[in-house]
Amino acid sequence: MEILEKGMNLIAKISIAVSAILVSLIFALINVEIICRYFLGISTLIADEYCGYFFAVAMYLGLCYSIYHNRLLKIDLPGAWAEMTSRRTPRVIVALSAIALNGILLVAMYHTLWASWLFKSRSIQASRTLLAIPQAFVLAGIALMFLASVAILFRSFKKKEGEKS
Repeated sequence: MEILEKGMNLIAKISIAVSAILVSLIFALINVEIICRYFLGISTLIADEYCGYFFAVAMYLGLCYSIYHNRLLKIDLPGAWAEMTSRRTPRVIVALSAIALNGILLVAMYHTLWASWLFKSRSIQASRTLLAIPQAFVLAGIALMFLASVAILFRSFKKKEGEKS
């Protein structure tokens, strides 16, 4: 259990760092495209496509960090219910729901990736990128979100200060 916490903490830190790098690359690509179009009259032909790929991966990596560190915006619907029940119960239900949702996303993305790989699907853009490559990064991001949700489930079973058993 402690290994999962330490491992997920490291993964979350790495994921947010990579996400920041990808956002910086998006910024750079967009600015290079703007300079090329308006001052040189040419286009990179890849900025739109790769910014989309980088954004998708950055979003999933950022979500991994946010889920693990409980930084998502929430509405406290179970607040009153938590007063009547064990405070642990709502946390467990939320964690199980996140695991279920991320599990469904993981399976769906795996099938999408596998179909792209089998048919050697390529983007319709000038780069003709093999779509399995960005899809594999998105699949990895969803897998990290799934792992973060599992870590949250284990964490929800820990007794917090002042909590009744």
